[in-house]
Amino acid sequence: MSETRAAPPRAAVLTVSTLAMGLGAAPMPIVGYLGAAMRADLGLTGAQLGLVVGVFYGATGVTSLLGSRVVDRLGARWWVAGDQALTAAGLAAVAAVGSLTALLVSSVVTGCGYAFVNAGTSVAVTTVSRPDQAATAVAVKTAGIPALLTVVALAGPPAAEAVGWRGVVLVMAGLAAVNAVLALLCIPSRRPTPGPTGDRGSALPRGFVWVVLAATCFVVGTNPLSAFLVVSLVDGGISPVTAGLVSAAGTGTGTVAMVLVAHRSERRGPRTRAGTAALVCLVGLCGTLLLWAGTHLGLAAVAVGAVAGLLCAMVGAGFAHAVTVDRAPHAVGRATAVMSCGYYLGALVSPLAFGALADLTGGYDLPWAVTAGAMALSVTAYAVVQRRVPPAVAVRPPAVEPAGARPTQR
Repeated sequence: MSETRAAPPRAAVLTVSTLAMGLGAAPMPIVGYLGAAMRADLGLTGAQLGLVVGVFYGATGVTSLLGSRVVDRLGARWWVAGDQALTAAGLAAVAAVGSLTALLVSSVVTGCGYAFVNAGTSVAVTTVSRPDQAATAVAVKTAGIPALLTVVALAGPPAAEAVGWRGVVLVMAGLAAVNAVLALLCIPSRRPTPGPTGDRGSALPRGFVWVVLAATCFVVGTNPLSAFLVVSLVDGGISPVTAGLVSAAGTGTGTVAMVLVAHRSERRGPRTRAGTAALVCLVGLCGTLLLWAGTHLGLAAVAVGAVAGLLCAMVGAGFAHAVTVDRAPHAVGRATAVMSCGYYLGALVSPLAFGALADLTGGYDLPWAVTAGAMALSVTAYAVVQRRVPPAVAVRPPAVEPAGARPTQR
C-alpha cells in the first residue's frame, strides 16, 4: 500500500511567495524609508545610499542567469527558503554592525539570493496555477514588494524614532527567518515539465530583447520613486512622517491596483498585455513629470505626482513579469531570469546615478529629468513588444506528481 503527500494549497504557495518577494527586497525599503535616520546616524551621502540599493540589484542581475538554470532544473523550494535564510542573516548582521560596509556586504549577499527567489517564486506560483491564472499569480507574488514598501513607509519612520533604525531592521530579519521555515513547508519542489517541442521548448522567442529593454528602462525610471522619494522630500523640508505618508499612499494603492489590473488583463488574455503595460508606463511618466514640477509648485502637486508615479511603478512591475511569462510560458524560470538580468542591472545604475546627480547638482531637477526620459523609453519598448513579439501559446503540461511525494511501502 502506498500514500502520497498532498500538494500544497495554492493560497499557501502564493502567501509565502508574496512574503518572500517583499522581504527578499528589503534593502529598498530600508534605504527608502529609514534612509534619513541611517544618514544621520552613519553620516552617509546620497550616492552611498543609492549604492546600497544599487549593489543589491546589481548582484541580482549578475546572478539571475545562473538562477534560471538551477531553479528550472532543481525546483523552487530550497531556493526560496535559502533566499529567506540569507536575507534574515544579512539583515541581522546590518542591525548588529551598523556600518556602510555591513550594508554593502548584506546587499550583495541578499541580492544574489534574490535572483533565486525571483525565478523560484515565478516557477512556484505558475506550477500551482492554471494557465489562465498565471498572470494574476505572478502579479500577486510581485505585489509583496509594494506591500512591504507600504508597511515600512507607514511604520518605519515612527518606529525608527522609537527603537532606532536597527530595531526595525532586526524585526524584518525575524520575519524573513520565519518565512524561510514556511517556504520549506509550503513551496513545491517539482521541476517544470518541458514544453511540447522538447529542448526547443525552453528557447526564448525572437525579439525577446525588447521585453528586456522595456523592463530595464522601466526600473531605471521608477526605482528612484521608491529609493529617493522620502529622502528628497525630507531634503525639501517635509517631515519624515509626512513624506512616508505620501509614499505609502502610492505604494498602498499600487499594491491593490497591481493585482486588480493584472486580473482584468488576464480576463482579456495576453494578446494586449504589452500594450496595456505601455499605457501604464505612460501614466507613470506623467506622474514623474508632475512630481518633478511639484518640487517647485508645492506639496499638493508632489503628492499627486508621487501617488500616480508609485501606483504605476507597482502595477508596471507586475506587468514586467507577466509579459515575460506570456512570451515564454514553457521556460518561465529562464525567461524571468533573462528579463531580470537587465531589470536588476538597470536597478543597479538607477539609484546610484540618481543619488550622485543629486549630490553633484545640489538638487533633484536633473535626476528627475533622467528618470522621466527612461520612462519614455519604456513606453516605446513595450509598444514594440506589442507589435512585434506576440505571446506564445501556453500548453497545459501533463499532470506530474506533487513535490515531495514519496511512495511509502507498508
